[in-house]
Amino acid sequence: MPNVRFNAIKNRLYITLQDLDQADMFAYVQKIESACKALASGFTCLIVLQKKGLISQKDKDLLFSTMDFISAYGASKVAYVRKTNDDSSMSRLSPFNFQTFTPVEHALNIKEAEDILNGKTPEIKPLKTFQSKEAWTNFWGN
Repeated sequence: MPNVRFNAIKNRLYITLQDLDQADMFAYVQKIESACKALASGFTCLIVLQKKGLISQKDKDLLFSTMDFISAYGASKVAYVRKTNDDSSMSRLSPFNFQTFTPVEHALNIKEAEDILNGKTPEIKPLKTFQSKEAWTNFWGN
């Protein structure tokens, strides 16, 4: 069952999407609706998709419907994180290619998503340069 909560001080909605049984859909929609009504228009939203393995079309549809629904209630910005137990570099790769009314930012982790929603510019780290062939070989394992 997805977890839905909000922080009225930050004017932010938090949604953690996990596997959802169709029987739970009505309760899920009610939770989101209730949370959205408790927040002022222009609220931000952090969505975490907690899913192991491949993302199904059902998951994509749920995520899109959720973003469309919160847009109708006045969300101004959404930050999305895919939380996996796999290689975190894969988390940034978005399997979603759709347009929503609310701008959606993809983040590598929850802290980065919070920073985006708080208006902080993410830290951009310089590319690693290799001073020797040995460093290059150690990095790539060749």
